[in-house]
Amino acid sequence: MGYEGISKLTTRQRDCLRLVLQHKQSKEIGRELGISPMTVDNHFRSAIQTLGVSNRLEAALLLDSWEREDTSQQLTSQPDSVVSQAQSPIMSSPADAGDGQREMYSALHEDQAPYRTYREIGIVDFPLPVPTRGKPNNDLTIAQRLFWIAALIFGMGLGAGALLSGFATLTNILLALKH
Repeated sequence: MGYEGISKLTTRQRDCLRLVLQHKQSKEIGRELGISPMTVDNHFRSAIQTLGVSNRLEAALLLDSWEREDTSQQLTSQPDSVVSQAQSPIMSSPADAGDGQREMYSALHEDQAPYRTYREIGIVDFPLPVPTRGKPNNDLTIAQRLFWIAALIFGMGLGAGALLSGFATLTNILLALKH
């Protein structure tokens, strides 16, 4: 079928196919797009059938070549009145906000939104050994991993010590009641 089938692809199918070219597996694609790996595979099956190719890589390459060809047909130069200048954030960094803490922010351009958005500094910035909404992948350094291993061993030692201490106290109470 070829290029004529590309217009029939859904946005999500195109997103999945683009990530194939980044050498990502269904599991990673699903994690990045917020869908299950099974749904990703269903998108691939539909796209492969729509494009009339034999596998996901062929479908991804076909989409990529179509998108490259499509962008190469766009105007290469435009008059200065049409070309927008390099966009810089409209809003400058905030001074101290509310409680005196400096907050992290990202400035938006006027065409995106007229207000800046704030991101709270909190526990999310601390490298956790478990996946979170903001960081679904494990990107801890070796030192951070060793820290978490030591912290978990220490925590388990404290827990085991507390449990054994509780058992010893319970045994002493039971022995005192028998006498």
